[in-house]
Amino acid sequence: MPGRRRVRVLLGVLAFIVVVLLYTRKNEVETYGGYVTEKVVGGGSVLRPKPVAQEPAAQWTASMSVRTERRVEETTSYKGLVAVPATTRRMTQASSASAQVASSTATSSPAAATMQQLPPITADDEPGYEVGEGRKDNAAPPQSTTSAIHWVKQIEHFPISTTRQLPTGTSKPLPKIQYSGKDAGKADVERLAIIKEAAQHAWTGYRTAAWGMDEVKPISGGYNNPFNGWGATLVDSLDTLWMMGMRDEFEEALEHVRNIDFTTSIRSDIPLFETTIRYVGGLIGAYDISNARYPILLEKAVELAEVLYSAFDTPNRLPQTYYRWKPAFASQPHRATNRVVMAELGSLSLEFTRLAQLTGEPKHYDAIARITDAFEEWQNNTRLPGMWPTTVDASGCAKPAQIAFDSSANQQPVPGGEGQMMVAGPPVRGAAGANAVTSIGTNVDREQHAAAQAKLEQETAPREFDTYVVKRQLDDEASRIQTTMDVLSNATTYQEDPVRRAVPAGNRDSSAVCLPQGLASTNKRASETFTLGGQSDSTYEYLPKQHMLLNGLTDQYKDMYIAAADTVAKHLLFRPMNPDNLDILLSGALKVSVNMTTGEDINQHVPEGEHLTCFAGGMFALGGKLFDRPEDVEIGRRLTDGCVWAYESTTTGIMPELFTAMTCEGASDWREECKWNETAYWRSLDPWEESRTRVVPPVVASTVVKTSTSGASVVAATEASATSTSADGLEAKWMLQTSPSSAVALQTAAMEGATRVVQKVATSADEFDVLTVDLQDDTSGPHLAQRQLDNEPAVPLKPATPIPSSSPSPSTSSPSSASASPSPPRSHPNANAPLYTPKPPLPHPSFVAQKIASDRLPPGITHIRDRRYILRLEAIESVFYLYRITNNPHYREVGWKMFLAISEATRVVGGYGNAAIDDVTKGAPEMRDSMESFWTAETLKYFWLLFAGFEEGSLDEWVFNTEAHAFRRPAR
Repeated sequence: MPGRRRVRVLLGVLAFIVVVLLYTRKNEVETYGGYVTEKVVGGGSVLRPKPVAQEPAAQWTASMSVRTERRVEETTSYKGLVAVPATTRRMTQASSASAQVASSTATSSPAAATMQQLPPITADDEPGYEVGEGRKDNAAPPQSTTSAIHWVKQIEHFPISTTRQLPTGTSKPLPKIQYSGKDAGKADVERLAIIKEAAQHAWTGYRTAAWGMDEVKPISGGYNNPFNGWGATLVDSLDTLWMMGMRDEFEEALEHVRNIDFTTSIRSDIPLFETTIRYVGGLIGAYDISNARYPILLEKAVELAEVLYSAFDTPNRLPQTYYRWKPAFASQPHRATNRVVMAELGSLSLEFTRLAQLTGEPKHYDAIARITDAFEEWQNNTRLPGMWPTTVDASGCAKPAQIAFDSSANQQPVPGGEGQMMVAGPPVRGAAGANAVTSIGTNVDREQHAAAQAKLEQETAPREFDTYVVKRQLDDEASRIQTTMDVLSNATTYQEDPVRRAVPAGNRDSSAVCLPQGLASTNKRASETFTLGGQSDSTYEYLPKQHMLLNGLTDQYKDMYIAAADTVAKHLLFRPMNPDNLDILLSGALKVSVNMTTGEDINQHVPEGEHLTCFAGGMFALGGKLFDRPEDVEIGRRLTDGCVWAYESTTTGIMPELFTAMTCEGASDWREECKWNETAYWRSLDPWEESRTRVVPPVVASTVVKTSTSGASVVAATEASATSTSADGLEAKWMLQTSPSSAVALQTAAMEGATRVVQKVATSADEFDVLTVDLQDDTSGPHLAQRQLDNEPAVPLKPATPIPSSSPSPSTSSPSSASASPSPPRSHPNANAPLYTPKPPLPHPSFVAQKIASDRLPPGITHIRDRRYILRLEAIESVFYLYRITNNPHYREVGWKMFLAISEATRVVGGYGNAAIDDVTKGAPEMRDSMESFWTAETLKYFWLLFAGFEEGSLDEWVFNTEAHAFRRPAR
């Protein structure tokens, strides 16, 4: 007993320590409604591993040479390198001049003639290719621009030989998008006033508690800086303020915009997609909607775009979606990674195209045109032709690239700039001379290149991991596929950039070059997901909108949209079963895996509804009008009605983030009629009814001896053995034993005419577990578990409960009897062993009712994976599009119900705006201290436009980007 007390005390102390540690850690981790903080990408959710915190890097001067090892402690001199442009035209010149000044002040070093004269390597520069985060919560305020490190424009490593120009010519008049009848909707002044008050409430909270920061915390009054600390909510809301007539607030915000310095940031990387849609899009939208009255808006957009354009300096001109902007890293050649979120790569076209139209600078259009070409080339060659997977390989290399080094070459434009693979030329910073950065690259001539590719073809022959699963011979197919995915994923994970710092040119192997490829799958054998939801959405959304912005001067985006729309209609759309038999649609997902034996694709449709996919109703309706596809308009209507149904189904009247719906049983196509079938719905909620309700026989306590044939270990425990009574009163008794020489621990025993198999798989080739279940009634001595070791005494175990027997048991056993086969079952009519009778399972109706009540499931929904609402806009966006296209007042009415429900559940009375909620199925959901910038930038804007007159925000005059920023369509 004292020993047991000590164990209990020790366990109690350990538990207390664990609780204390968990409690102290809680303050270090940002939680969000019980879920890991969401990282928003493409309007969607991308969960990423949290990166290690990084200390700010010291500003460098060109006099610092680079060593091959990392510096731990060194004295660094600071020097400001920012050159803020006065006008749009001077932007490039000012940036280049600052770079030349930095180079001209460097001291010469003959010993470093073949070394890179670069800033010191800091913690911010390693590793170069971690997975980036679109949203990275940061409560730190922005740094002072006088002491911060600043981005400096670098000479390109991979310059292009020709620049794509904006399409020109005489365009054909595009079809009218918006309803234009005399009875077109008029402004609802009363409801507009209520929506404007909600916007003023949110803006006042931001202005009071988080002015100039990215986001306000609406409950506590704090702030958050997930998007580089440049004032995301402020810039994102500019055109909303203008639309709603909040001119004083607009002018005040404009003064802050003048002082934003986009050449420095509290983050070590810049999320290209989020920055483009929120900041560049916000500035251009405000510039367009204010009729170009404020040139500073365009100037700041150009300033930021110049920084972002540097991310496109890669061999295949596909950008680094998380651009590490600090000079120490940005000055080196890099390439896009082999695992990129598809929406982050494919949703830049509207912003850069409109910027090129406004400034006349074609390089911005060139940047996105090359991305579009890559998507178009791959579109019909994916596992699901017509669509792209959620993650793509944008590196341009079939294997990690190694760029040749040669210190004697001069920088030259790379030939084959029109989408072909390019090799880095030597970067030159400033004037040539002793202080200039030496050459690091040259073009490989055709003969060398051909020889290198031939060598690579040999090197890329199947390696050991190709047959890994065959060697394992896993029995379970799912485990086998998952193991293969894991092995191949590890084998193909992108390694550190092969371009090393400060390595003498003579030590480089110039024969190892990149094997060119376009966009490709991140893994040839792993499962891929095709969806219109998170990580994909805005790539598809931009296809018809880009066609509009270019006035139809090219059919490229039209053809890509039609191919994608047809694939979605064939493989993703489904009709959810609902009690009212509503004619609605949802867009699910398709997971495509590979059969490792035959190499064939395996398609699995996932009938899920996601708030992010609700934009699809507006996209289909817009594409149907634009390209004269009436069936797409009808699909758009039914998709929009599907999201309205999801809103109206919950307790709060708000749609959850992600849920699974019941598909129509027996329907092979979403065009077929679908009637409510409660029996089928209940069966989907209780799919294992037969096995769940199976009666379990009583259980008798017994002894299980588990040992190893190799004699390495012994484990003894008490387990249960099933017994039952037959019609003649006989009880079954059985024993499983295996010979030590057996290769597989497998025996069968008969009980009540049934067969039971007990199998244990060894963890090594020479070790197998033997399972012995003994119900013998031997009371003459204790049961023994023996280690198969010489001269090792037996280990006594607690004897099993005696069971009376009608026949005597021998008191001793000879070697011959020990090796004999187990005796047949014997009768025990007076058995008095303790029995355990499990609680009877719930009948099917009770089980289903309990599940619906406990999970708060609306009829037709089988599972809710994410119950939150984070002030999203996609549903009201499609409601707005359908109202403007059809002029059906039904959409204004359902939109108003949505507004009232959202306002009631999310408004922080006495606080600083509206807050996300944790569970839309609760009667009183809990608020979360978060208000993302799209609440004022998008959600409230679409509510406003829904009740505004048709002349405001006309779909025939404006194109809205994925952040709802309005770009004016150029005159034809």
